[in-house]
Amino acid sequence: MENVEETKLRILREAIQSNVEVVRSGRVKPKVLFKRTFPVWLWGSLLIVSVAYLAVPSLVVSRGKEPPKSANVDTTKLPSPVGGQVLNAAAPLSTPYRMNRAVLPLSVKRIVIDPGHGGKQHGAISESGVSEKDITLDIALRLRRLMENAPFEVLMTRQTDESLPLEKRVAFANTSNADLFVSIHVNWMEPREIRPLETYYVGATNDPAVIKLAGIENRDSGYSLADYRRLLDKIYLDTRRDESYMLAKTINTELYQSLSQINPELENRGVKMAPFAVLIGTQMPAVLAEVSCLSNEDDVKLLTNADYREKIAQALLRGILSYANNLNGSEKKVAELWKKPTKLSASE
Repeated sequence: MENVEETKLRILREAIQSNVEVVRSGRVKPKVLFKRTFPVWLWGSLLIVSVAYLAVPSLVVSRGKEPPKSANVDTTKLPSPVGGQVLNAAAPLSTPYRMNRAVLPLSVKRIVIDPGHGGKQHGAISESGVSEKDITLDIALRLRRLMENAPFEVLMTRQTDESLPLEKRVAFANTSNADLFVSIHVNWMEPREIRPLETYYVGATNDPAVIKLAGIENRDSGYSLADYRRLLDKIYLDTRRDESYMLAKTINTELYQSLSQINPELENRGVKMAPFAVLIGTQMPAVLAEVSCLSNEDDVKLLTNADYREKIAQALLRGILSYANNLNGSEKKVAELWKKPTKLSASE
């Protein structure tokens, strides 16, 4: 037996077909047939009901039957009936807050110092023959000596003039469970008149000069293509990146305040993000400090002076201490924990 909807559709089809046949035969005009067969109000009602019926989604009309599958229907947008009720779409997940380091009592216990380059990897070389690998090792050894009485365990990726791939430097820091990683480098930049100072922490960049520098520093990384995605994921670890920024900021500030008194032409380029392999691969706050520039002969003359290299080591130490002192807003200063505190002023 026909239901109401089927009956309405059948009547509508029959009326239309009958009207078409009469018009074709020329016997009666369409409006006469409609008047004789259906009152105007009934025809209008049927038309409205039919249009409304056809416009209603089949999911609502069919009552209990599954909606017909169609390639044009996006089923992911249909509400899911649960317990006879249609649930509203779930609210989008909110972006998680960055973890506040005050949540956990943190401290600096172990620091890895990384003298850039070494062995066959000379790094930058001045026109007068001064090699970056020698300058960075000398500064690193001075820094370790200054930290002998500090409440830190100090490790070095290399202590002699040896070749060491970047991946091994990273692995050494990670397996040593270091709390901080400080890599020391000396820059080479054009034009040679400039005397820049800059400190880097992990992150992406669109600066052509930084990209070029990162490419030079990363060429002996030892990483394979298979490591590429894993390394890229580490660039965007917010908490480690934030801590690396704070460490870079304190170190760069101390370097500039100390060295600019002796080297007034020094240009402070501040703190920058860069995808250096040693910063990406390490699992702790890490920075790379470009403490001077071998492309400038005036800087080279300063770097060949032992006192200037000592100033650089002292400034690096103050930067590390400043970061450790401010970790979690600690009121107990790290310098007070020294067995034999070494007083260092910004002018030393």
